Amino acid sequence: MAILLSMKTKSHQEDPNAELPDFLQDVCIAKKHAQMGSVAGQNPSGPRADAPEEPPWQRPELLSKEVVASGKTWKEFGPMVASSAWYAGFFKATEKVFVSDGSSAIEEMQLKWFGNFTSVLDIMHALSYSLAAARAIYRDQTESWDCYRRFAKLIWQGKVDAVIAELAEHQKTLGDPPADVSDTDVREIVRRSRVYVCNHRSRMNYPEYRRRGYPLTSSIMESTVKQVNRRIKGSEKFWSNAGGEAVLGLRAAYISDSKPMENYWKHTQKNANGCRAYLAA
Repeated sequence: MAILLSMKTKSHQEDPNAELPDFLQDVCIAKKHAQMGSVAGQNPSGPRADAPEEPPWQRPELLSKEVVASGKTWKEFGPMVASSAWYAGFFKATEKVFVSDGSSAIEEMQLKWFGNFTSVLDIMHALSYSLAAARAIYRDQTESWDCYRRFAKLIWQGKVDAVIAELAEHQKTLGDPPADVSDTDVREIVRRSRVYVCNHRSRMNYPEYRRRGYPLTSSIMESTVKQVNRRIKGSEKFWSNAGGEAVLGLRAAYISDSKPMENYWKHTQKNANGCRAYLAA
């Protein structure tokens, strides 16, 4: 799935939210981070019921949303997204931003079809890896949470190299993981976190993104995925490849703000002549 968002933003002379928000320093966000980073271990104190669903920092004003959904491969999906973006006028926008979780398939698509867009790593995924590393390095809950807060502040401030350097020191102390290492091994968790941050350091200039009014998360994707899943997945639902692809396209069209299906049905009814066509035997 991909979501094409038209947004109205405002740039600033300086970073309008230079300080790390309190909720990102609170254990209420730990469960969310753990789900993203597949972190081993339990939540230090458990998520609070009042954990915010939307980031409390300044966000661009959402004007419209268009959804593209398909069961095709990423190589086939890329042209579909690019075509939809072209027809929506995205390539003429003064500010063009591509936000993702940093997966290799999405990065490849971005480089090929959206190479002139500013690529932004979803900050929640960046923080999830810092939480995973902090929990692996320190078994004590207080120490691990203090370490996460330190990493989070550095990431928020765009000081990514400092995080990489500290992770490298911890890796040196712990040692490199063997080839057959478990995913829950401390050495592997730290290595994976360090590699993730190293690979995406160029996409983590969050102070500049906030100054330019860019979105920092892909949170709207989660709710949209649920809207699609309610139609596609579930008990008693089975699709052929062609049928599933058709339903995905229809569902994406129905939840897009442009409402292309409304225009389709109006056009269909207008041209209906009341006669059913049959093929001759």
